Amino acid sequence: MSSPLPSAFRAKVRNETWTNFSVLRHGAFDGVLVTSKNSGTHWLKYMLAVALAETHGIPRPEYFSENAVRPYIGWPKDAPVFPGLPRLAFSHTIPHRLADWDWARGMAGLPPYVLAVRHPMSILASHHAKWEYDIKVDWLTYLEGDPAGSRYRCDLYWLARFWNRWGEVLARHAGSVLVVHYEDTLKDPRKVIEAVDRHWSMNLSPAAIDAALEAGTKEAMAQKVDPAAEPNVLQNRKTSLTDLFSGEALEIYQRKIGELFRHDLGYDLLNLPD
Repeated sequence: MSSPLPSAFRAKVRNETWTNFSVLRHGAFDGVLVTSKNSGTHWLKYMLAVALAETHGIPRPEYFSENAVRPYIGWPKDAPVFPGLPRLAFSHTIPHRLADWDWARGMAGLPPYVLAVRHPMSILASHHAKWEYDIKVDWLTYLEGDPAGSRYRCDLYWLARFWNRWGEVLARHAGSVLVVHYEDTLKDPRKVIEAVDRHWSMNLSPAAIDAALEAGTKEAMAQKVDPAAEPNVLQNRKTSLTDLFSGEALEIYQRKIGELFRHDLGYDLLNLPD
């Protein structure tokens, strides 16, 4: 018999599900990119921004940082910078219950979504490696997580809230949400960029997609690091997933997956990614 969910976690879920009205801003856009944390967000946004710039004959972003890419794919609150571009936004949002209901979606004019995700094991390993200097906790403590959602930017509790809400939206509105797995982007970035192009009707030129793929290599992006941006974006984790998720760490992870997650978003959550 599974353990009851922590009351702090249940309260956080209620709060996000019923009081986060940020999704209502999405009606102003032609497409919205929603990503789980540490899921290649900078990479995917940068490639799309380069492709848009090349297609429309405007300057490319100087760097791949969030602020440099915002004129092309911005925050929902941002005003348009380039009037000729499709209006695109990105977010890590966990949507209000309104996103489930046809009548509310119609009134809000919600756009087609691209939901970019990564296997939770990889997300957790990447997040801890990137932010260890800030969160200052060991790996097992981090895996135990914070049910109240205040200690970490991302942990198993945040991922469960994100996975479950978007899983609920997908169950009702799969046609309006294109799910992009980070692992598939690694294998065939062209196929993913072309799928996003079709989903958002951006009409990217083939030459622009070529340019985006060339700009999106790790070597090319290493030359486009924004000196004013957050550190360690292109971090290289030293410890393998196999070593990280073994023994007690694997037991903690698998137990919490079983307790917290109701949707898998196309992943085998309990085992290491291929």
